[in-house]
Amino acid sequence: MINLGIVGLGHWGRRHAESALASGRFRVVRAVARHPDAVADFARTRSIDLSPALEELLADPRVQAVSIATPHSMHAAQVIQAANAGKHVRAEKPFALSKADAEAAVAACAKAGVVVAVGHDNRFYPAVEEIRRTVESGEIGAPLHVEANLSHDHTKLEAQRAAVGGGGKVSPREAWRLHRDEAPGGSIVHLGVHRIDTFVQLFGRIDRVFAQEGRRVLDTPFADSVCAQFRFRNGMTGCLSSSLATPLHSHLNLYGTGGWILASGPGDPAQYRRGNLRSLRIRSGAEVRTRECEGIDSVKECFAAFAGAVEGTKAPAIPREEIIHVVEVLEALTQSLLSGQPVAL
Repeated sequence: MINLGIVGLGHWGRRHAESALASGRFRVVRAVARHPDAVADFARTRSIDLSPALEELLADPRVQAVSIATPHSMHAAQVIQAANAGKHVRAEKPFALSKADAEAAVAACAKAGVVVAVGHDNRFYPAVEEIRRTVESGEIGAPLHVEANLSHDHTKLEAQRAAVGGGGKVSPREAWRLHRDEAPGGSIVHLGVHRIDTFVQLFGRIDRVFAQEGRRVLDTPFADSVCAQFRFRNGMTGCLSSSLATPLHSHLNLYGTGGWILASGPGDPAQYRRGNLRSLRIRSGAEVRTRECEGIDSVKECFAAFAGAVEGTKAPAIPREEIIHVVEVLEALTQSLLSGQPVAL
């Protein structure tokens, strides 16, 4: 059993605690909370000690590993602090907002000899595993093109409704998500990063990106929608779109020389929480088969994989170079949005 500290006990930090405990591999012994009164009951019922600052958590000799669920811009520095304190560390996605910061954080973990992980929980979806297996088996031939979308209007549309007097509300503790500095690539940083990681997992490095944003209805620092194009080092092409102003939708479609894979997710938010890709249609030659994948607590599985790496029984689920490369792609997309030009990686 690994003693875990959680940095940030907001909505997603509480999810970290619940999923880490559900994995059966962790005790959550301490957490850092900016608003301790708001989470006192949650912490008390789980025997979690609360601290006002990261330094106090890192000084606790019980804490062996740290999970970070703070605003995006804080991740890299906090990973470095945890590594320098000799703690294994897992950061929520995005791992960082610049390649330089990601490289520095990963290097600090390597120097300290601690495990570094990131919350790309979509890697543990049964649907993604089936896509990976199908591609590697050659059933659809050589992959040529991938396209994906991950969109929902929950937090950002509520902010718009509040701004125009429509009665929407955003918790003050979650308002940081509306700051452009925390998501310079807009919805790609909040949502689309899941698909970018899946692209890298399945198809390898991306060497060129081009992104455009659209603004039509939201009066927030974010664009309504972002559309990005990719070229992979292996010769494939890809595209990714993401919107903050349309009801929940999720898909990933892959086209190969001998077939295709169409993957989609549920429209119900409760089901979405247990997997944003669940339904598969796979064509191989003339045959078309379907599969409905089970819903899982992918965050729990992500923590279980982290535990295996900490204990030395398994290799880290995401190689360090892929952690850095996903951030590199995000940064390039942001640069493309600002310049209106393609960006080579």
